[in-house]
Amino acid sequence: MHVARPERRPGGASGLAGRVCGVVLVALALCGCPKARPAADSQPAAAAAGPKLLPIIDSHVHITPTPEAINLALRIFARAGITKFAVKSAGVPGDPRYALTLQMAEYLGEKMAFFTTLDWDGIDDASWGEREADRLERAMKDGASGIKIFKALGLGVRTADGKLLRVDDKRLEPIWQRAAKTGAIVAWHVADPVAFFKPIDKNNERYDELALAPEWSFYGKDYPSYDELMAQRDKVVAEHPKTIFLGIHLASYPEYPDRAAALLDRCPNMYMDVAARIPEIGRWPVDKGRAFFTKYQDRILFGTDFIVTPRGMQLGSVSENPPEFDDALKFFSLHRRYFETADRDFDHMTPIQGRWKISGVNLPPGVLRKIYVDNADKLIFAPRRAWLKKHAR
Repeated sequence: MHVARPERRPGGASGLAGRVCGVVLVALALCGCPKARPAADSQPAAAAAGPKLLPIIDSHVHITPTPEAINLALRIFARAGITKFAVKSAGVPGDPRYALTLQMAEYLGEKMAFFTTLDWDGIDDASWGEREADRLERAMKDGASGIKIFKALGLGVRTADGKLLRVDDKRLEPIWQRAAKTGAIVAWHVADPVAFFKPIDKNNERYDELALAPEWSFYGKDYPSYDELMAQRDKVVAEHPKTIFLGIHLASYPEYPDRAAALLDRCPNMYMDVAARIPEIGRWPVDKGRAFFTKYQDRILFGTDFIVTPRGMQLGSVSENPPEFDDALKFFSLHRRYFETADRDFDHMTPIQGRWKISGVNLPPGVLRKIYVDNADKLIFAPRRAWLKKHAR
């Protein structure tokens, strides 16, 4: 059985299929709406009106496959200098969200990559692992880049006996093996910020965020500790050297740069993105941050966890007021300020995650290019180009 808490999304949405009438989804699919030409100002040429920006691939976004959401996302990406993006929530082969995401990917071509997800229903069945491995292989044949596993594993999915499914549970073995066989990237979100495992009180540095999203707290009850989850995840990565893992949110080690570095040193099959964790990373001593990104310049991907749905946007976390277009541009601009400048003690891009300042690391152009573009292009978009070429009509 599965009793997982939903991921927080704008307007309280926890997923397209769970919130939108199935009739509407079928109508969208039949009319081909996701293929409708985006508004004129959503095209990359619109960015020419502003300052010239270094191109960026955002390797970690979530866009609901509807005309409203994709048009808004494309307008923002054009203005922010985002040339390509990877959707980390395509859904499961066979469900409506997945079908619509395939249409969106077909229309956008090389500009967009996508990752399938897991269906936890039937987790107690002996055939569950092979079933999900088969779905992953099907998604790869459809042009997916890999699979995104959300933090529900370890913190939300429960077996028939009511216990939380361990991160290193052997039921997932077929998925790790099939990922290695097919070249699928396992984009993995395990645990959450350390503060989410502490009491929600005024002493918690992320009190404002947890007060708005108390369901994000994993303090008490029968939740495993942060360290237990990390140990289980690191064990799986080490035991499967032929599987490519992409540790979401700096592999949940943004508070511990030395632990992130040690994992990268031990496991050459591990990559990391920085999505929604620049506020923590930006508190590192500047020299330490610059040294980290320089040493691991071939293993770190730019990402933001930017979310767009028909109900609104989410900029790295929940917010007190619905974000608007200009807020999204500022969100991306502050990411650039961190990586591209030597500015000191400025407000980070997600203030509700903590009322502190960050300082820029001013990376050299070559390192910046790898983190902004080259690593995601090599890991995610080169296979995408190969798939598109093979399936060109």
